Amino acid sequence: MAGKSQQMGVSIEEIASVSKEAAAGIEQTSVSSQQTSSSKEEVSRSSEELARMAEELKGLVRRFKI
Repeated sequence: MAGKSQQMGVSIEEIASVSKEAAAGIEQTSVSSQQTSSSKEEVSRSSEELARMAEELKGLVRRFKI
């Protein structure tokens, strides 16, 4: 009986350890997702700014057409 209790205790410790590792993995995934989202927003803003600048440049170039 004592052997089974000890074995059960070891199993519970292993489950707890695996659970902690899984939680750390989930946290890392969450952080990566947030960084990716932030990067996407930055790229979107940059694209919009470049489009605006391209339109402005087209307007300036039109002045030089012969």
